[in-house]
Amino acid sequence: MSTRETSAKDEAVIKAMMITFAEAWNAKDAEHLATLFAEDSDFVDVLGHWFKGRTEMKQAHAQALASFLSDNQMTITDTQIKFLTPDVAVAHTTWETTGQKSPDGVNLIQNTGVWTAVTTRKENTWQITAFHNTGTVPIPE
Repeated sequence: MSTRETSAKDEAVIKAMMITFAEAWNAKDAEHLATLFAEDSDFVDVLGHWFKGRTEMKQAHAQALASFLSDNQMTITDTQIKFLTPDVAVAHTTWETTGQKSPDGVNLIQNTGVWTAVTTRKENTWQITAFHNTGTVPIPE
């Protein structure tokens, strides 16, 4: 198999991982979400909280998905992949969510953002090793 064929196949696998992230999010399944991440991964959420390791990230998501994100639904709108090496790729993924609740329980408007996920291949399996999520803030004209 050529490098180009491998990259196309690997790109499809990584894009599918980003979709799986949204599916696990929508199912409120922090356990499944965590399977996408390396044991020693880093996760920076949209509020700037830095979770170190799969277990810490899973616990934080389980709590959030069961509370203020319980009605939140995510849609992936695009993923672009850049291979740094054959075994390391960066995924930039844009997303939209609905159903976000504020602390007082009032539904907020739709949120959008982009995350950057560094993915690595180990033993023919891709995992997320670093993840940074950023909300989109409209810039006034």
